[in-house]
Amino acid sequence: KAMPTRGARGLALVHVAMYDAYQLAQAQSLEPRLVVSMAAAQVLAYLFPAEERAFDRIAFAVAARLSQSPRDQLPEAAKQALALGQTVGRRVIARGESDGAQRGWSGARLQWFGEGRYYGPGSWEPTPPYFYYPPDEPFAPLWKPWILERADQFRPKPPAYWSAKLLADTREVVEINRNLTPDQLRIAKFWVDGHGSVTPPGHWNQIAIEEVLRAKLDDATTTRLFMELNVALADTFIAVWDTKYRYWTMRPITAAKKLLNVTLQPPILTPPFPSYVSGHAGFSGAAARVIGDYFPDQAQKLDAMAEEAATSRLYGGIHFRHDNEDGLVLGRKVAELVLSSRKP
Repeated sequence: KAMPTRGARGLALVHVAMYDAYQLAQAQSLEPRLVVSMAAAQVLAYLFPAEERAFDRIAFAVAARLSQSPRDQLPEAAKQALALGQTVGRRVIARGESDGAQRGWSGARLQWFGEGRYYGPGSWEPTPPYFYYPPDEPFAPLWKPWILERADQFRPKPPAYWSAKLLADTREVVEINRNLTPDQLRIAKFWVDGHGSVTPPGHWNQIAIEEVLRAKLDDATTTRLFMELNVALADTFIAVWDTKYRYWTMRPITAAKKLLNVTLQPPILTPPFPSYVSGHAGFSGAAARVIGDYFPDQAQKLDAMAEEAATSRLYGGIHFRHDNEDGLVLGRKVAELVLSSRKP
């Protein structure tokens, strides 16, 4: 039940560990499945401490099956592979411990919401029906990115309050939700990926898994794909949240009331954080471009899926069109940076 924000970070940590483990296993002529399994086990245990050593037990079970020997009598090569995986996993955990994600909101830090924050017309405020507060992950713009030089490297800018663009886009959300078609509602709910689900990053990992299985991709390429995919997702999240907490823009449900004096009742729950830009659009724009780079024959379809995912937030009444369009562009820029950073 991880939030999408934490899910993106966790997936990046796991898949960086798996990629590094595979590369080192190949270089040292050790069984990649054991090195990768133990590296992943370490990071998963870090992310889910309540599971205790369950992940380690899985890695040892893999070793026992592959070597056809009892877990307490593994051959030396298997022990070396597991030890290397453990080292890789712990190095990635050390990176996680220093990425800034340990800093969370508390009542003692109320100044975060006043110091340097925009409180003027059009600023975000808690939304019905639950009026959740505080907003999600306000410190995320300070997290350490993987590829981005700065969280604001590609930061876009929203339309001004009372601008013709904001008024037009607010009217569009209201009009669409007044006349929502069954197909639009289906799209909104298909891509909702809310708390307790696989979340948007997980949804795109599932899409990648389907493509990998369809194409029968080899292990080396697969570990690289998921590393690049999840690094792009994690950095897109940081970039999106930097934008959200730079501008603190209100959600459509608030804008409809303030600008049009209309009560908007979105078919899905409005998330508890500022509107611009759409995180789902950012995630989808980034993911589609990374996966499409590996499967060029599917690239057009994947881009169309990303655009549908972004538009689903408009159908759901929780984002403006400009949130979605600019979010897609932001995610695609991050993906292009990740792909251009690939070593030969």
